[in-house]
This record gives sequence, structure tokens and C-alpha cells, in this order.
Amino acid sequence: MSADPLRRRSIRTAKAVGLGVALCLYVSVAARAEDNVSPKSKAYKADYIDVMLKEAWDESSVKPSPLASDAEFQRRLYLDLLGRIPNVKEAEAFLSGKDSGKRVKEIDYVLESPDFAKNMGNAWTVLLIGRKRQERNVDRKALNDWIRQQFAADRPWNEIARELITAKGSNKTNGAVNYTMAHLEFGAVPLTSITTRVFLGQQIQCTQCHDHPSIDEWKQADFWGINAFFKGIKTRDVLKADATGAEVYDHTELFDQPTAEYSRYDRRDGTIRIVFPTFLGNKKISQSADVNRREKLGDFITASDNDQFPRAFVNRLWGHMMGKGFVNPVDDFGPHNQPSLPDLLDKLTSDFKASGYNAKSLARWIANCKAYQLSSVTTKENEKDDSLFSHMLLKPMNPEQLFDSLLTATSAHKVGGGGGGMDRQRDAWLGKFIFTFSTDEGEESSSFQGTIPQALMMMNGELMDKAVGGKQGSFLADALEQAQLQRRRPIDVFLTNRLYLASLSRYPTKAEATEARHFLQSAPDKIQVMEDLFWALLNSNEFILNH
Repeated sequence: MSADPLRRRSIRTAKAVGLGVALCLYVSVAARAEDNVSPKSKAYKADYIDVMLKEAWDESSVKPSPLASDAEFQRRLYLDLLGRIPNVKEAEAFLSGKDSGKRVKEIDYVLESPDFAKNMGNAWTVLLIGRKRQERNVDRKALNDWIRQQFAADRPWNEIARELITAKGSNKTNGAVNYTMAHLEFGAVPLTSITTRVFLGQQIQCTQCHDHPSIDEWKQADFWGINAFFKGIKTRDVLKADATGAEVYDHTELFDQPTAEYSRYDRRDGTIRIVFPTFLGNKKISQSADVNRREKLGDFITASDNDQFPRAFVNRLWGHMMGKGFVNPVDDFGPHNQPSLPDLLDKLTSDFKASGYNAKSLARWIANCKAYQLSSVTTKENEKDDSLFSHMLLKPMNPEQLFDSLLTATSAHKVGGGGGGMDRQRDAWLGKFIFTFSTDEGEESSSFQGTIPQALMMMNGELMDKAVGGKQGSFLADALEQAQLQRRRPIDVFLTNRLYLASLSRYPTKAEATEARHFLQSAPDKIQVMEDLFWALLNSNEFILNH
């Protein structure tokens, strides 16, 4: 790499302009169709999704977009469910397959991959405690590991949720404890609001101070009634002796102390009210001091007759995979915000319950439906549709997806031997993006917004320098070594295909291949041209967007 990175980048920018087609937009890949097959399999149990959506399209005179190309579909599937793009080997295998049912098989492959649980761990850790660095008594890694283990074991969502709500003990050995630990300030007010948003998809935080102005059934007493379930939570720090014999912090323990406490709140008329634990719908519990309040709350939320609990999860996963939920925002159910397709939402909710709250089954149903496999390119017949899912919505990568996709494409973490520094590198890099995700209530927002500082970081940052460099252990170095060993096709064709498969999960178009080979053939230093082309592809809209 050049000793003058800014000058080198300006040269690369000029070359990127010259490449032209290398910086293609998502439209070029989305518009192609490769083996567009409808999913038909005995394992597919939700054909009614296609039927109900077709009825909605016909009723609204909306015509769906064509099916996405194999490349677009695979990349979308991997980003949504694995949190990364496919690697070259995975992309080559899928694109070369001739089996008419290969999409169904690819969905099954993805759902059984260890990266599915890893992705769920990353996504739910952000959802539950945000991206900001926590205080010492919140062990982020322990929470992430715990969530990952639950999804790896294919544990039912109702059991996972209940344990998160009721967890106690060491925040080091029981990672679930860290969800509660992260939101105990101000009398557990943050814990009250995030619990209803995450597990019920209902925003009652504004009723903390007053009755909801537009929704009659949500009162100030509802917020404080749920808050009262968290009275009695206690914590204690546990110390241990370090190598010098000094006592240092080791972990925090969370436990429930029997109590008959109530929540107290001020009304706008100047009166002060009190309320004992009361769940939405005026469900109460015994006021006996020996009742474990959080366990009762966990029972109420995950009860089999509480359809709002599975409905919230279905809407959230549908929104994650389809780009938009039946209800938007995904955590704002209520009479003021009706679902776009209530019958389909109800049917999916019923089947999700019947599956034993199985997240993989739900993801499989969604991924196999026709709507999920549609192109992101709109037509005149559906360009105004924003609620019937007649085309796939564009989804910017979130920071975790972007980082893991960069590592998948470039092997940057292996340069110089890799090792344990990968996690530290990830944390440091992601920390630079935190300012764009600062929101109230735990930073649930996960979209990559593409600010100018982020764009500059992608173009000139330390990670990108490492990612596109040709040093030993990098993708480029390995690709060049493989190209020199293989004899089946010209080296420039091989290298061009590898670069496009690694970055965009597809083969180059004829025009792109011609342009790239021209530069590779005319340059005395192939590795430098490869670096420039790779950099251009990784900074293209097509790479950044999930389409």
C-alpha cells in the first residue's frame, strides 16, 4: 500500500470513475433473472401467504415485480438470516446449481448454519441493550453469548422471553440477567417501557406522565402498574482478589427481594396516585410479600392466551426480512396504528404459536413465500405500493451486517495472522458508528444511514485499507495465488469473477467483465489494479444495500 493513503485514494477514485460499470447500482443485478423458480417443497407449510397476498394484490390492482435473480435472492437471504453476505464458495455453489428446488434447500442450509444463531445474538443484543458501551455491571458479551446459545438450541421464543424478563443471579454466568441490569436506573422506568415495546410491540412510555391523548385504553396507571412488577429488584457487586491480593470487581448479582411496594406517580391535576402490580387489561396479582413479581409478569406476557406476545414477534421478524412490518413502527401496535394485512398477520401468529413459538419455522415460512423472493425493482403497476409487499424494499445494511460482510468479502481479519484481535477490531470499528444510532429507549434503530463521515470511513478508513490490501492472508493475495495455479481459464477472467463474487455475490456482466479485464491486462502490477477494483466494488451502492 502507498505511504500516502489520501493520494492513493484520489487515484482510486479516478480509476473508479474510469471503471464505470464496476460502480453499478443495485438495479443492474436486481433486474436480471436467473433460474427464477417458485418454492415448492413438502417442508414449506405456509402456502397461504402467497394466496392471501395475491388476493390483496388483485383487490388493489397491484402487479408484483418479477422474482429476484438467484444472486439477489441468496445475498438477501444471507444478510437477513446470517447477518453477512455469502462467501465466494457459497455463492459459486448456489449460482451453479441447476436443481429447481435449490432455493428451498438454500433456506434450509442457512437456517441450520451456526451463523443464524450468531446473527440472532447480535440483533437481539442491540435490541435489548442498544449499541452504547454499558456500565461495568452490564456484561454485553455474556448477554450476546446467552442469546446465541438459545437460538442455537432452537429454544421456543416464549421460553427465551420469559427467562429474559425473570432472570436472576450472576450477570457473568447467566447472561440473560444483563437485560434487566441495563435498564434499572430511575426506578426501572426504562425497563418498564422497553419490556412492553420488545415483547408486546406496544409503546406505553408516553403514559408515564399522562394518559394517552388518542388511545382510550392506555392510561397513566397502565405504565406504573407494570413498573410495580419491578419493585423489589436488588443488585450487589461481587469482588475477588486479583494477582496482587487487592479486591477488584468481578461481577454483579441480581435478585428479587420480597416486597409489598407499590409505584407512585403524579397526575396532571396535582394529585398523587399509587398502583400495585397490574398488567395490561387490569390483570392483578396477590399483594402478598412473598410473591415473585417478575415471574408473574413473565407469566402474563408469555401466557398462551396473550396473542399480542407472538403477534409482536411475527411482526418484528416479518419487518426485518421484508423491510417493513404489517404494523409500523414494528413496536407500535394499537387502535391508532392498524396492520396493513390483519388476516395474514393473525394467521401467521396462530401458526407461530402452533409451531411452539419456533423462530426458525417462522423464518422459513417467510423466506419461502413468493413476496420475499420478489425483485426490489419496482414496476409501473406497483411503484406506489408501500404496504402490500408487491416488491422487496431496499434495506441499508446495519453496522453489524456491514462489518461481517466486509470480513467475509475481504478476509481482513486474517491479515497478519488474525487471532484474538478480531473482536477488539470489531468493537473499535463499530464504536465509531455509535453516534448515528443514538435513539431513546435503548437504541432500537438498526439502519445504516450513510452519513458523510461514514462514507469517508468506508473510502479511507483503517479497516478498508486492510480489507483491500494485497498482504499475505488477505482475500486478494489468496485469489492471485489461486489464479496463478489454475489453468482452466485466463487469469484475468478468474480474478474478475472472484472479485465480483466476493463483493457483490454475483458474476460480472459482460460489460463489467470486459472493462475489468482491460485494466488487469494493461497493468504491470495486477495486485494494485485488483486493490483499486475491489475498493470500488466495496464502496458501491450495490454492496452497501440489501436489495
